[in-house]
Amino acid sequence: MFSVLTNTVYLTETENVSSTSDMTRILFEALGVFTLIFIVFVGVIYLRNLMQISELDNKAKNSGGHIDTLIWDMNFNKNKIIPILEEAGIKISADLKKEPMLSLGMSPATQLYNFNMMQDAELALKDLIKENPSVKSESLDTLLAKYDEIHTELALAATKYNNAAKNFNSYIKHFPANLIAQYRNKLSRSQFIYVDKRNTEKTTD
Repeated sequence: MFSVLTNTVYLTETENVSSTSDMTRILFEALGVFTLIFIVFVGVIYLRNLMQISELDNKAKNSGGHIDTLIWDMNFNKNKIIPILEEAGIKISADLKKEPMLSLGMSPATQLYNFNMMQDAELALKDLIKENPSVKSESLDTLLAKYDEIHTELALAATKYNNAAKNFNSYIKHFPANLIAQYRNKLSRSQFIYVDKRNTEKTTD
């Protein structure tokens, strides 16, 4: 009788241990599945935000690149006008001949500096031409007209870039994009403030 009871107790304990072991295994499996789902979820969120950040950043970069090109065009135009004036005997100052720090992918601050330098040179050259009307020619008129084309494009390019930069900056302000942007070293972008000094001078005359 004692042997039967002992065997019964032993079997009951074995069943309890087995049941506990099964429960533990199930919990670990459930935890593993939950962890896997969580990792996949975090990965999807990360990739989605990273793709959006990259897309918005590239739009701003491309728009900024257009501004770079237009500033290069202003410098190229200046360097074609100067020889014409020098051949006519007009003295050109060293400041007017100074070359800007041009490069692809310029920061908005560098773009503004170069643009202001080029615009000041443009106005100075136009003043020299006004003071020396005999130098006027068809080729010079074409180069002066080119400035108007550049300014028209630049105003549009500045608006496009500023909108793209605003969208990018707004997106990386919010969680979790802010953490991802910080991790990827994606910093907020400054605005390019286009001011047409020609208009300013017209209103002050």
